Amino acid sequence: MKIGIFQYRMKWEDKKSNKSKILKILDMSDLRGVDWIIFPEMSLSGFTTNIKIASLTDEDISFFVSLAKKYHINLSFGGVENKYNKFITLNRNGDRISEYSKINLFTPAREDKVYKKGKRVITFDMEGFSVTPFICFDLRFPENFMKVRLKTTLYVVIAAWPYSRIEHWTTLLRARSIENQSYVIGVNSIGEDNFGNEYKGYSCCYSPNGELVLDCQSREGTSIADINPETVFNTRENFKIIET
Repeated sequence: MKIGIFQYRMKWEDKKSNKSKILKILDMSDLRGVDWIIFPEMSLSGFTTNIKIASLTDEDISFFVSLAKKYHINLSFGGVENKYNKFITLNRNGDRISEYSKINLFTPAREDKVYKKGKRVITFDMEGFSVTPFICFDLRFPENFMKVRLKTTLYVVIAAWPYSRIEHWTTLLRARSIENQSYVIGVNSIGEDNFGNEYKGYSCCYSPNGELVLDCQSREGTSIADINPETVFNTRENFKIIET
């Protein structure tokens, strides 16, 4: 499967500007053969505790549906619905096939005071992969990854992870891949927020052996990770560390 990791410099809390930026980048991208595009956490607003701005309107949802249909591509994005910080996935026809609500809310930013806590880990099928989605601060809680590792071949973490802790980001993504013998993709933001935090991206993909498959560093655009579920099965068969 070819996955487009979409990393771009957001204008914080400015959905109109960010939609225009997304359209411009996609129009310049070569998406031939790409099966799935993934955007970062709170894809249109950037991470914010301003619930009014972060909440997805019908117009926002229609924006992503139109992209899925236009490019005939699976698509995942982040935003708030009913006070839950969500990771939403659409199929190539723009139909919603999965939604995950963030379980571990970022208490240092008082996210837990504004948004509701998700209740369960979910897994869904995508082009031959069994995918488990997470959001940002979830990455620091390996127990939730391990709960579903027997049925997961790809974890995807969308985030707004500050550059000041970027070593934690890359280290934890790699650790989750090694300990669960699964692909792990992290999709992060670029830009600055209103609290003095700087985001520099470093979205990436790790193999089931913890090898770096793709490193987006701080470049804007759609970077492609080409991955195969057979690699997961072969890794687990050749080096058995997970009890079935």
